[in-house]
Amino acid sequence: MMMDQIQDRMWVAHHKEFADWVDSTAATIRSGLSRFSAWDGSTHQLLALVAAFAITALNFNATAA
Repeated sequence: MMMDQIQDRMWVAHHKEFADWVDSTAATIRSGLSRFSAWDGSTHQLLALVAAFAITALNFNATAA
């Protein structure tokens, strides 16, 4: 009973931040997909895409350690 109340209070306290995070994540994914669908197949764009994924992967690994 006490844990349910604590979890309910935590949900109410952090619901707005979670909803904002979900909205921003969805917007980022939509933006990325629209940019990827607009790709014209040029080599410099492909290299930039690969570099962006590599930098992101390195940053995720560095922050997770």
